[in-house]
Amino acid sequence: MDTTPGQLSSWTAAGWSVALAGLGALTGFVWDGPFLAFACALSLGGGAALGAVLFRRRMAETIREGQGMAAARGYADGIGDMVVLGISAYEASVFPLAGSGAVDPAERAARREAAYRLTAAEGLPHPVREAAAAALEAIDEARDDEARTSLVYLMKAVHEQR
Repeated sequence: MDTTPGQLSSWTAAGWSVALAGLGALTGFVWDGPFLAFACALSLGGGAALGAVLFRRRMAETIREGQGMAAARGYADGIGDMVVLGISAYEASVFPLAGSGAVDPAERAARREAAYRLTAAEGLPHPVREAAAAALEAIDEARDDEARTSLVYLMKAVHEQR
């Protein structure tokens, strides 16, 4: 049995239509006999079916809108997480600049370019973009403490967008 929301809605609407048609038939039969029973069943069942069809159209439209909004929000969440990851990787390649833990300049440049490309991505919310720009500026200017603080603010901005 198909249990998608649309199919369940169809089965529920059919059940209500049949139940109302039966209630109309019973009421009409009690009041005046078979002719009124048929008329009441037809009007109540038909009205319920028409209402279900109209409601289903509205429900389908609402679901489509919701799916679009969820997709946009999911994209923004995902790209925000990728910005944090990219900038963290760039920061890890910059500090320390020299010594045993240093990264060669070519890799540092590649990570910097990747971080900037992620920050420029479409659909990134403005507060996340601002926090990312502040973090990149601090990393580019080799301000270690400010870079770590900026990364914390970036992570908060990404978390708050959810």
